[in-house]
Amino acid sequence: MGNLERVSRFTSDLATRGLLYAIAQDRIHSPIPLDPKENWAFWAQPQPSLMKWFARAYPPSPIRKAFLDSMLEQDHASGIESHYDVSNDFYALFLDNQYRFYSAADFLHEQDTLEDAQHNKAMYLRSLLRLQGNEKILDLGCGWGAMLKLLRDQGHSGELTGFTLSKEQLAYVQELGFNVSLTNFITTPFEHKPFDRILSIGALEHVRPDEVEIIHQKIYAALAPGGLAVHQFFSLEYEPYPASMVMIQLFFPGSLLVMHPVHIEAAKQAGFHITHDSIHDYKPTLRAWYDRLVAHREQALNLVGLETYNRYMTFFPISWLFFEQNEAKLHRVVMEKSVA
Repeated sequence: MGNLERVSRFTSDLATRGLLYAIAQDRIHSPIPLDPKENWAFWAQPQPSLMKWFARAYPPSPIRKAFLDSMLEQDHASGIESHYDVSNDFYALFLDNQYRFYSAADFLHEQDTLEDAQHNKAMYLRSLLRLQGNEKILDLGCGWGAMLKLLRDQGHSGELTGFTLSKEQLAYVQELGFNVSLTNFITTPFEHKPFDRILSIGALEHVRPDEVEIIHQKIYAALAPGGLAVHQFFSLEYEPYPASMVMIQLFFPGSLLVMHPVHIEAAKQAGFHITHDSIHDYKPTLRAWYDRLVAHREQALNLVGLETYNRYMTFFPISWLFFEQNEAKLHRVVMEKSVA
C-alpha cells in the first residue's frame, strides 16, 4: 500500500470512525514491523488535552451507537474466531508457559514472572470458588483450558466441563483430555446441569448489552442450590457507547462491553446474592505480553505475518491505555445461589 493510499484511508477512518480507530488501523497496516519502544511510548505518553477530548468525543454518540449496533448483528463466533483462531503457536510466544492464561494476572511481587502472576491469579480464583474437591464445574469461554488444567493439577476430582468458540483452542484443550465443546454459552442451552460451580475468566466481555439479563438467568438456572458463579471480567465505567468501543472492533468485531452496574443488577434480578466484587489491575499483564511478543518477533512474523504481528503490537498498548484512563475496570465477582 502506497503512502497516498494510507493517507486516504486514514482520512476516511478519521471522518467515519474517529481518531483512535484511524491511528490503530494505520499502525496495524504499517509496511514494516512496529518499533517496540516508539509504539509503546506513543500510546502510553500523556496526550494534549484537546487530542484526548477529540478522541473521546468523536464520532458523536449517536453515530458510535449506530455503528456498534450494526457490528452486533454478526454472530458471536465470527468475532471470537477472528481474534483467537490465529495460531496456537503464535499465542504460545507471549502467554505463560504453564497454563496459557489469556487474561489478567496478579503481579504480587516485583520479581514475579508472568508464570508466577498467572498462578497467583488462578489460586485467587480457586479460593473464590470455595471448593471441597468434588464439585461439578463448568468453565464458560475456557480458552486453552488454563483453569481446567490448574484445577486438575490441584487434585480436583469433580467433573470439569468447558465451552469455547475457538476451533484452535478446542483442538488444543481436547488434546489435554478435557471435556470441552465448541459451544456458544450465550445462545445454547446448558446441558448436563445442574453444576455446583460456573466459572468464567474473560468471557462476560463478549456478552452484549441485550444479552446480559438472559445470561445471568441461564447461569442461575444451571446452578445447583447453594452453587456459586465466579467471574473475572472487565466492564465499562462511564458510558455505554464510548469511542474506544468503536476502535475495539478492529480486534474483537461484534463485541461490546457493558456497564458494570448493569451486570450486577441483572445478576441480582436473576436471584443471585453478590458476595464478592473486587477490582484488579490488568496493565502489568498487558505489558508482559507485549514484551514477550517483542522478544519473539521473528518467530511471530514467520508464523502469522506482518499485519497480524502489528495488530497485536497495537492491541496490547492500546488496551493498556484503555485501563490507564479508567474507561473500564477488571472485576472478580462471586454470585451465590440460595440454598432454597
